[in-house]
Amino acid sequence: MADMFGDLQGMGLTPQEINKVAYHRQNLGNPFINQEGNPMTIYATGIQIPEGKDKGKFVSVPGYVGGRIVTDEDQLYDIWKKDIQSGKWPVYETAEKLNARDAWLHQIMDKDMAQYFEQERLKQPYQQFESLNYQDPFLTIK
Repeated sequence: MADMFGDLQGMGLTPQEINKVAYHRQNLGNPFINQEGNPMTIYATGIQIPEGKDKGKFVSVPGYVGGRIVTDEDQLYDIWKKDIQSGKWPVYETAEKLNARDAWLHQIMDKDMAQYFEQERLKQPYQQFESLNYQDPFLTIK
């Protein structure tokens, strides 16, 4: 099997940022679909670390957990506390730095998602979908 992160070489990502891309890629086949119909695989959320050696710094963690979106920062900290303390997720000095890096990672993940769904679309046989109320005017016989 080819290195699933070989395409990330030279992008200047930290191992912790690569962990976020890995989390995203693991969820491509089962994303959360938001109210607008858009798939979400990570819902990256920045939270301020409330305790420990990185207290006051900011960490970016997945908000898509167990098939649902979690937005409460305290709950996210409780979910990911051990991983944060072990260095799994990226920690930044400021919220601005976190937001800038997450914007870059989001571009990578958007590209992944487009490629994944295009590959999935190509696997499906051609199907034409029509609304139950739609009638093709060129097929109408008078």
